[in-house]
Amino acid sequence: MDSKLTPWHQDEWVERTWGELVELKYGKALKDYKDKVTGFPVFGTNGPVGFSETPLCDFPSVIIGRKGAYRGVHYSEVPFYVIDTAFYIAPKFDINLKWAYYELLKQDINGLDSGSAIPSTRREDFYALRVNVPPRPIQDRIADLLDSFNNKITVNRQINQTLEQMAQTLFKSWFVDFDPVIDNALDAGNAIPDELQARAEQRQALRNAATQQGDVSATQAGSAKPLPDNIRQLFPNEFEESELGWVPKGWVSSNVGFVSECFDKHRVPLSKKQRDELKPGIYPYHGATSIMDYVSEFIFDDIYLLIGEDGSVIKEDGTPYYQYIWGKCWVNNHAHVLKGKNGVSTEHLMIFMAQANIKAFVTGAVQMKINQKNMNSIPFLLADRKVNEKFSKMILPLYAKFRSNYEQSLELQILRDTLLPKLISGELRLDEVESTIKETITA
Repeated sequence: MDSKLTPWHQDEWVERTWGELVELKYGKALKDYKDKVTGFPVFGTNGPVGFSETPLCDFPSVIIGRKGAYRGVHYSEVPFYVIDTAFYIAPKFDINLKWAYYELLKQDINGLDSGSAIPSTRREDFYALRVNVPPRPIQDRIADLLDSFNNKITVNRQINQTLEQMAQTLFKSWFVDFDPVIDNALDAGNAIPDELQARAEQRQALRNAATQQGDVSATQAGSAKPLPDNIRQLFPNEFEESELGWVPKGWVSSNVGFVSECFDKHRVPLSKKQRDELKPGIYPYHGATSIMDYVSEFIFDDIYLLIGEDGSVIKEDGTPYYQYIWGKCWVNNHAHVLKGKNGVSTEHLMIFMAQANIKAFVTGAVQMKINQKNMNSIPFLLADRKVNEKFSKMILPLYAKFRSNYEQSLELQILRDTLLPKLISGELRLDEVESTIKETITA
């Protein structure tokens, strides 16, 4: 960004137009940006769309959608490229561009329509928008305060990703790779099937390294460190052949129907008109893959696993679309509603379903569907009940923290979105809320 920009010397809030403050620069066509996975982020009208080896804008700034029914407002913390469906902002004054981003979030960019066949934004219409501009120090404080919300939300999301990875790693170690059983078999000198020899060799190498070095790297520790004796004793020390291949001795070939309780009969679909009659609402209305709406009544109030029943059923890798939900909510008839049973927790069931290829159980070429009968027939390797219960005991605290982080982030989003227009407009002064907000975020 030009270091010779005219300083913003106003000591009071003043009204200006965006055309007085910034210039909208056109994006440029770019090839192969969707194929790259590293480099400078590339933005289109709706946000990030790929990467580029070189930036078009060499400073952090605001991206504004130019073409399309939805034209978003985005911010890049690093230099970036913009394709020809969007603009980027070049300031005329030394204003805080993050403040400008937050200010533009409350503008109705999609209301600026040139009237052409393809909805689009003209620079002249954008330039005519009026904006209440605070002194530069106030811009900085507003941007920092609103950033603190987003930073905490980002940290919570990253922590939750780690928590999920920890649970998934433990699941894979116990129920896919059979690490505890292999360890027990190695210690007992029992034969290990050819199909599991490669894993057994990896386990032995890691165990040898741990013995020689007294420790292992952080990436290896989760799978190489021996389990406490009281847990290892829950696992057998040999394998047997079954219809699912070689499995730990005593484990049973079962199915999803045996380890889940289905609550589909309690689902109630609502038309858009019916949902509108239940507004304003605070309870999520879930469809096959996500929250579709919010309504003022609920029909479920517990922890559940939702599996898409029709429409969007499976991803490209054959795994199902699923949702982990808790609390008061409404679910329509496009998602199966499940809870774990027979020693298998709902979270255990979810981790299993998240990695299960269910393509063979889906019907319909045009409108894909997985009916209850087919879902219940999905094979599930059932370990000893004590193993399943121990696994659930170990992962449930992770998911309790996951839910707590998610709920905190949701509360922060609501507070941020409530405060944003009031802070940006000057209706609410920073001195009135700054200390309270920081205490809330750091709590």
